[in-house]
Amino acid sequence: MWGIKVSSIWKKYLINTRGHFAVQFALLGLPLIVATTFVTDYSKADAERVNVKAALDAAVIAAVNNNALTLSQKEAYAEKHFIENYEGDIQFRLSPNAQEGRVEMSAFGVSPVTVAETLGIEGIELFEKSAAEQTSENVICALSLAPEGKDRITFRGTTTFSAPTCSVHTNSDDISAMRVVGNASAAAKNFCAVGGATGQYQPYAKGNCAPLSDPYAQMQAPEPGLCINIGNIRDIRNIANNAASTVDELGGPRQTVASIGGDGIDGGGSGGSGGTIDGVVENLTGSNVTLQPGTYCGGLTIDGENVRFAPGNHIMLDGPLIFRNDAQAVAEDATFVMNGLNSVLQVQSGSDVDIKAPITGNLAGMAFFQDVQPQTGVAGNFPNGTNSLSSGGSLNVTGTVYFPTQTVSVVSNSVFGSQAPATSFIAYDLKFAGNSKIRVAVDHQRAGLPPIMPRTEDGARLVQ
Repeated sequence: MWGIKVSSIWKKYLINTRGHFAVQFALLGLPLIVATTFVTDYSKADAERVNVKAALDAAVIAAVNNNALTLSQKEAYAEKHFIENYEGDIQFRLSPNAQEGRVEMSAFGVSPVTVAETLGIEGIELFEKSAAEQTSENVICALSLAPEGKDRITFRGTTTFSAPTCSVHTNSDDISAMRVVGNASAAAKNFCAVGGATGQYQPYAKGNCAPLSDPYAQMQAPEPGLCINIGNIRDIRNIANNAASTVDELGGPRQTVASIGGDGIDGGGSGGSGGTIDGVVENLTGSNVTLQPGTYCGGLTIDGENVRFAPGNHIMLDGPLIFRNDAQAVAEDATFVMNGLNSVLQVQSGSDVDIKAPITGNLAGMAFFQDVQPQTGVAGNFPNGTNSLSSGGSLNVTGTVYFPTQTVSVVSNSVFGSQAPATSFIAYDLKFAGNSKIRVAVDHQRAGLPPIMPRTEDGARLVQ
């Protein structure tokens, strides 16, 4: 049998009936209980504080990222997002505030207490605040300006698109504004669509982005001058030289090489674009030519090797710039100004073209610049031309390819930008198809160019 030994002190305690200890214990017991439970209440409130802050962080990031909403809608969206994601039982008073590129929101509530309420403590006040800002650090190297319509940027066939240092953006509000189709692959630092994107991207394509303004809308192109007299350029041939009229020796503003009607030569007309024969403009080069800056009325066809463009502005007036039949051409510190609806770029038939934009001047950083000023009469009729790189052609551009009302299309087995240190496309829409290989990088310092614009909407970061 087990026994219990009781000490003399314990015996004295048991037989003591004076009650002093009981009174003291009664007086101290409630505060001790309150203090003990308050620690528990405070720990619970502290856990709620963490949950509230997490819900606030998620809400402001979600709101600032959704640029399909107005500022007031972003505030309502932040509140809704918080309510849907906060799992606690406390009722919070939310105070959202949305500004351009920033959303902040605070939450005030009271975490209940247990025994401490008997002492007049109503609860533990909780106040948390979060703020997020839109980041715009990455450069956009492929931008579609079309405000609506599907397939504004497309990757089809077995196209390989790689832009590891820059971003791809489309302004169209269509849910299929950007698409990857078939076995094409599209990888960039960031993909962003005002409407939406379908297909596989690396990383995923973000929707509900803010539309971007044309960063070069205010840039002015030089006015066309006297037509270059092609007869004075070594190894340039006028393939219509048997026509009734020939190039005027003095040239003239917007004057073209002879246009012949009714004999299979397209185009022509007084004051219009130069004629074409089988898709070749009348201004045609051979090999071993250095072309000076100036106005090429009716456009220009490069059909030869060792063709160089001297530094300056080369204006294609009312006609295309065509590289064909394995042409090889180099342009250093040069800008090709495309003036008129018929002025488009074609790189075809295995041609190899290497162009570097100027680093100074009014068109610094521009390799190809579409002059849209004369096209005010065709507003809304877009795209109004297609610039194509096809049939195994290769084009390395250091600078910006700018066709704001036209399409840029890279198809077949063509290669774009594999060696250029800094390239960007800005066009009404962009098409990449076939087995084309596109590698776009942006390092304007290495290229010696002004910073390439615009900047992308990279996402959001918490600032509070």
